[in-house]
Amino acid sequence: GYPTQKPVELLERIIKISTKENDVVLDCFIGSGTTAVASILENRKFIGFEINKKYYNIALKRISETNKEEDD
Repeated sequence: GYPTQKPVELLERIIKISTKENDVVLDCFIGSGTTAVASILENRKFIGFEINKKYYNIALKRISETNKEEDD
């Protein structure tokens, strides 16, 4: 729901074809965390940066929820 947010399915495809499992994905402008979520779903590690506290908190929540789903 953010102006530049991409569909998680698109990022999953990009990550899947450009990396191997357990590789590290870097997102210098993590925004709402879609790249991090896609990385988790494709069994990749990730590093992300976000200066905006609002987006940081949104990304942190999405990452936590995705990790919980993966653990279930």
